[in-house]
Amino acid sequence: MSAAGPAHSYVPASDPGGPGHQTPAGRHTTDLGGIWEFTTDPEAAVWDRLPVPGSWDVHDRYACHQGDGWYRRTFDTPRLGDEAVARLHFEAVCYNATVWLGTTLLGTHTGGYTPFEYDVTELLTTDGSPNTLTVRANNDEVIGATWLWGGISRPVSLVVDPAVRVERQRVTAHPAAEEGTADVVTEVTVSNALDDDRTVRLGGMLTGTSGRVLRCGTLRPESDAGQDVTVPARSVTTVRLTTVLPSGSYELWSPDRPALYRSTVTLSEGGRLSYAVSDRFGIRRIEIVPDGLLLNGERLRTVGFNRVPGDRVHGATEPPSVIRAEIDHMKRAGADMTRIHHVPQSPDLLDHLDEVGMLNIAEISVWGQEACLDPERWMPELREMVHRDANHPSIFAWSVANEIRGTEETGRNFVRALIDRTRAELDDSRPLTYASNTFDDITGPQDEALQYTDFIAVNMYRDYTERLRKLRAHYPDKPVFVSEFSSDGYTFTPERESVEYASRYDDGVPAELSRLPWVIGASRWTFDDYRSRFRGTSVNQLRGWGVQTEWGGLKRSYDRMRAAFAPVRGLLPTPVDGGTRITVVPRGAGELPGRILRGHRLHWRAVDAAGGAVAERYVPLPDITPGGAPFSRDVGWRTDGWPGKEAVTEYVGLVDPQGYEVAVAARALAAPAAPQVAQTVVADGALRVVFGHVPGADSYRVEAAQDDTGTGTAALSRTVHKDGHADIAGLLNGTPHRVRVVAVCAAGETASGWRTGLVPRADAGPLPPDVQALKPVPSGIVLHWRGGGADLACAIEVADARSGEVIRSWTTTVRGFSRIEDLGTDRRVRARVRALRADGEATAWSQWLETRTA
Repeated sequence: MSAAGPAHSYVPASDPGGPGHQTPAGRHTTDLGGIWEFTTDPEAAVWDRLPVPGSWDVHDRYACHQGDGWYRRTFDTPRLGDEAVARLHFEAVCYNATVWLGTTLLGTHTGGYTPFEYDVTELLTTDGSPNTLTVRANNDEVIGATWLWGGISRPVSLVVDPAVRVERQRVTAHPAAEEGTADVVTEVTVSNALDDDRTVRLGGMLTGTSGRVLRCGTLRPESDAGQDVTVPARSVTTVRLTTVLPSGSYELWSPDRPALYRSTVTLSEGGRLSYAVSDRFGIRRIEIVPDGLLLNGERLRTVGFNRVPGDRVHGATEPPSVIRAEIDHMKRAGADMTRIHHVPQSPDLLDHLDEVGMLNIAEISVWGQEACLDPERWMPELREMVHRDANHPSIFAWSVANEIRGTEETGRNFVRALIDRTRAELDDSRPLTYASNTFDDITGPQDEALQYTDFIAVNMYRDYTERLRKLRAHYPDKPVFVSEFSSDGYTFTPERESVEYASRYDDGVPAELSRLPWVIGASRWTFDDYRSRFRGTSVNQLRGWGVQTEWGGLKRSYDRMRAAFAPVRGLLPTPVDGGTRITVVPRGAGELPGRILRGHRLHWRAVDAAGGAVAERYVPLPDITPGGAPFSRDVGWRTDGWPGKEAVTEYVGLVDPQGYEVAVAARALAAPAAPQVAQTVVADGALRVVFGHVPGADSYRVEAAQDDTGTGTAALSRTVHKDGHADIAGLLNGTPHRVRVVAVCAAGETASGWRTGLVPRADAGPLPPDVQALKPVPSGIVLHWRGGGADLACAIEVADARSGEVIRSWTTTVRGFSRIEDLGTDRRVRARVRALRADGEATAWSQWLETRTA
């Protein structure tokens, strides 16, 4: 047994402001990512090559493969010191994984979103030969109506740790309402892989994310033995380290000011630092009361979006930039609280929720009426999720299931068992719930598994007020969170996948729910359109629930939901002598959403026809309280006599302390600049007109008419708001036509010049698919389009953007996207598509889209 030496109380995190969980000392990590061999037939003589982490279904040749996918790679044995332990660590494999090292079966893992690892110390080669790692991933499991992306979706690594290590720490912080102090406890789990007991010394320190040590930030063990801890052989020991932060030494975590801190725990033996882990946390107080939710003692009624992870560029391996962009769009649309999805989320996403102050209910992947309801089947995933994610302050509650048989005895017993075990074994510091859609026909509270939850979570798509009042009568002491809502129905047409789509009623739901004061919030299903095999899905394998297309375009629905979710009822800019008066209209008392806004500012700017700001002001605001009276602020400005500085639009935004513009208003001062026709497509009796947007325009009217032949034919037109093109049908084949685009706003309209000589032809074919985006990927591109029900396949061409030479052409039956690889790096290319119909007819070619490969 080694003697313990002096405590090493603090070692800086590798990146103080970086990832929420880090191991800054004691661990050697070999990243096993990169190009692996891959096949769907393990007997194949030649295997393909795919990147890890990654999802096989983003590649055309495996786009619809469901079943087993085999991965294989080799790696060298690292130098192992005395008493070192080597483990293969997988952050996620979707959905079921079987792992071999050489010919040795290491084990299997079920659950596509949580980490697992295997001790391989005794299995690594010692003769200099490489180790062969083989993984069989399987995506046959059905998790709701979403696409189960197959593959090794998150990083794989070989980690080498000392035999005695800190496995994890669970940090809980309890701020005292009156005293202003905060009790901070970290429960540290230490494991010993050796055959004898070891005595080690634990220390810990609380710091800000910049690395500054907090006042009274030293963590001390509660045990009588002090910092010396004996860990039995082949066992684990749990130790609690605590401190009390004095009033004024910290900030509370909240949606507007999400203050974050770090708890760094160190382990030393013989006076030598041997291991350290560092985790971010926040200090906040969540209280569930019969008629609401209190955050840090203040009532909170707020809104958010669900989000289905994965798209056809990245699959389940979403880069942080994609995650952050979508969460930032949610914040700008007023989102502060969500049940973001019914599977465990990636650490990257949870880290960003912590950073931006968005509350979230974390949930395991138990979904649907056919789900297995054996608690032992799901406890491993629940345990893995809680162990990994418990330090995230954004997670204010755990959910144990979604839309299961909640009115049957099996479902009730399942929910009760997982809630009880979560409290007893995993985390008793958060509320617990499950999302129900079986609550309508119960006769009493005992009929539904909701009886065991701390608050009600329900998924609803109609009749909100009537159904919720009926439910409230059964559970008068539990507030309600509407964990899913939408009024858009279950008919998924390609039109719902367009940026032009505007939800028929969803923006009215918050106002309807405002009449029910015990509804603490609502989360719209969904933020994004998502890929699916589920019944009723569109021909493009998409379910168009989103306010954002799968390719990242914000729909008209987004603008409507942003207005409905804004934390104030209105911003009203009006002209006054010498400038503009901006009136801020707070939300009404008890309105949804509704909370006290602190530290917000007005951002006012006047914009010219080119989109540049010719005048700009920031105006600080007092606290804005729901039910408060409207108030105004004046900004003085003028650009008279400044050549080229004529303002065409003035904008005003409400900016929160983090810089998110959470409410917006605009006033048109002059007609927008003239747009330009960029491309045209000739089709059978129709034309497609492609154009660029201009600042200040609210909509665009695309007009077509026969060329001036003296016939007096009336012009045909179509209005679009968000799209960059418009299709005009009903034109006479063989006759020259002209087209133009008119930019429209409240102050007037401006037209482009006419493009003439466009002749629709019967042999040109019908209008082409609606090309959506061209995304760069390493050495290639991904082309996205909206197809129609009559499409049998699509032909695609890729050309060099400079020379115009076609460098690739082929036909695909993959729906809605195609990944074009091996084009070279940093190459400017363009692509277009045409549909091949079941009757043998081909559409016209679409317009070209252009980008540069990554």
